[in-house]
Amino acid sequence: MIRAGRVTVSGIIETNAKKHFPEEAPISIDGHELRGRIAAYIYHKPAGMLSTTEDPMGRPCVGDVLPHRYHIVGRLDMETRGLLLLSADGGMSQRILHPKRAVEREYLAWVEGNPTMDLKDKLAQGVETSLGIAKAQVCSIDENCIRLVVTEGRNRIVRRMLHNSGHSVVDLQRIRFGPIELNDLEEGWMVPISGAQEDALYAI
Repeated sequence: MIRAGRVTVSGIIETNAKKHFPEEAPISIDGHELRGRIAAYIYHKPAGMLSTTEDPMGRPCVGDVLPHRYHIVGRLDMETRGLLLLSADGGMSQRILHPKRAVEREYLAWVEGNPTMDLKDKLAQGVETSLGIAKAQVCSIDENCIRLVVTEGRNRIVRRMLHNSGHSVVDLQRIRFGPIELNDLEEGWMVPISGAQEDALYAI
């Protein structure tokens, strides 16, 4: 495309593919300006994948699909599927993950047994786990599926609190992280966040 004269930098056709420009220079292809560096991607992590950049044992990990110079925000354990943020901005990531921000993480948990709405009060009051007291807001219970929200990202905390409440988790999916929702994004797929989603993340 460069050699064919289809690329312009700062409005000028550039045919030298080896020439360097400032990162903020506006680039267009066939007259359509490219969006600048994407702040983050939404990734639907499948079950059976590690939320790491690499694995010495060769197991599937997010690093296998992680874009260059992006990092993982808000990890999920290997068995849990759902929304992961892949960010290019370390400052934004730190704000999202800082405990004082109490950013909500929303999950769907399919559990053993027959949970009742009594579980709502129990999780709201706090459940003792090996990592300390853990709390959650139960939004709904539909047979064995619980929709709940937590505001911390301690290791396997949703699984721990539900197990200690008498309902071991069979399947767990994160469907929201702060203002970002998974919606109908298919497992294994990745999409860039929109401008509105980027603004919402920076507003946290």
